[in-house]
Amino acid sequence: MKDFTIFWGCTIQTRFPFLEKSTRMVLDGFDLPYRDVDGFTCCPEKSLVNNIDHGLWVLTAARNIALLDKAGVDLVSPCTGCVSNLATVNGELHSDNKEKIKVNSILKEIGLEFKGKNKLRHLVPFFHDEVGIPAIKNKIVKPFHGMRIALHYGCHMIRPSHALKNDDPLDPKKFDNLIRAMGAESVQYMTKLLCCGQGLDRVDQHENALHFARLKLKELKSLKIDAMALCCPSCYLQFDNNQFLMEKEGEKFGIPILYFTELLGLAMGHKPEDLGVDSHRVEATDFLEKWQRLNGEFARTDELNRQLEEGFGIAQH
Repeated sequence: MKDFTIFWGCTIQTRFPFLEKSTRMVLDGFDLPYRDVDGFTCCPEKSLVNNIDHGLWVLTAARNIALLDKAGVDLVSPCTGCVSNLATVNGELHSDNKEKIKVNSILKEIGLEFKGKNKLRHLVPFFHDEVGIPAIKNKIVKPFHGMRIALHYGCHMIRPSHALKNDDPLDPKKFDNLIRAMGAESVQYMTKLLCCGQGLDRVDQHENALHFARLKLKELKSLKIDAMALCCPSCYLQFDNNQFLMEKEGEKFGIPILYFTELLGLAMGHKPEDLGVDSHRVEATDFLEKWQRLNGEFARTDELNRQLEEGFGIAQH
């Protein structure tokens, strides 16, 4: 596997450092060849920067990609928005040579050149395609057997599909496969591919943002799931923080929100508090207690089956 760097984006390190911690713990647990590259800025965020100044949006993203070219590494990010924005600009510059020349004339002033030859991948398809399901299963020591988890892909993990090529944008499966590899049931539901709505908060439409979250949370509550899993800091902000705010106003959902790296870290045997699960606004206590209880029950069942098999073998002799 080629060396890669992690592109953290703005939100994870500034608002949710525990998500960075869980990501590093999981990457270290698989002994993956990642390293940090200095100099990254905001990806930049699309709904604000691109709508104000498209040229600035392209130049900023191109500069980040040029840092990869200079370091000779691929990029993996636990932020769907970052990968989507960088991949979109990467594709635009490869298809518009005139724009590419203009961008590089500016980057030359700071000793950089956009080439865009290195891979840009989100963490979920990276684990699915590069690390692989068999390797993940080999790391699982406390699976989620008996747990019902609902996935939220988010818009930018799979779209724009022509730039990302991560999964089927209408029927994605890779995140589901990873959850099943950890032993959980991936619950199917009507609003699975619905946008989280968090982008509306950025343009001062808070109530509309809450409406999007509410639609999904209501459905998931009716399905009695154990948790929602996602891998986007904006989506996490929406479903953890904004769910907490809605509950303070009297709406009761009680759906714990777990990041992909937190789930995988738990399944690998890390303690919840080491992964930062206790930093969530919506508590995951019931989820964790059920998971611990089920692991004890499955362990006892496996031991009983082993004893029965051994006893049957002795009786045969």
